[in-house]
Amino acid sequence: MLERYDFPRGILPVGVEGYVLRDDGSFEVYFPRDCEFMLARTWLVRYGARIAGAAASGSLTSLQGVYVKVLFVWLPVGEVDRAGDRLSFYIGPVSTSFPLADFADSPHCRGYDHLLAAAA
Repeated sequence: MLERYDFPRGILPVGVEGYVLRDDGSFEVYFPRDCEFMLARTWLVRYGARIAGAAASGSLTSLQGVYVKVLFVWLPVGEVDRAGDRLSFYIGPVSTSFPLADFADSPHCRGYDHLLAAAA
C-alpha cells in the first residue's frame, strides 16, 4: 500500500496485523497494541493500535493515532509528506524532515519481541 503512494515500507513498524485501503485513499492500519519506537535516534514515536488517514501520492493527511513525544507531552502528527529523498512530519504548525534512508527498514516496536516470537 505504501509504495503505491510513494512512501517507503519503513514508515510503518513491524507488526502490522492488517489494513484497509479504500478507493478514495482513506486507510486504516491495525497493530496488536500501541507501538512505540525511536525515529532517527531522536524522536519517540507512538502508533496507536489503529491508525488512520488519507493517502495520496507523496502525502499522508488527516492522520489519527500517530504521536511524537516532545518533552513530556505526546503531540499528534497530522501529516507526512514526501519531497524527493526527504519525509516531512507535521505536528501542528511545526514540521521536521528526515532523509528517506532513515525509513529503509521497518522499526521494531518496544515490547513486541514476545508477540512476534509467539506468532512465528
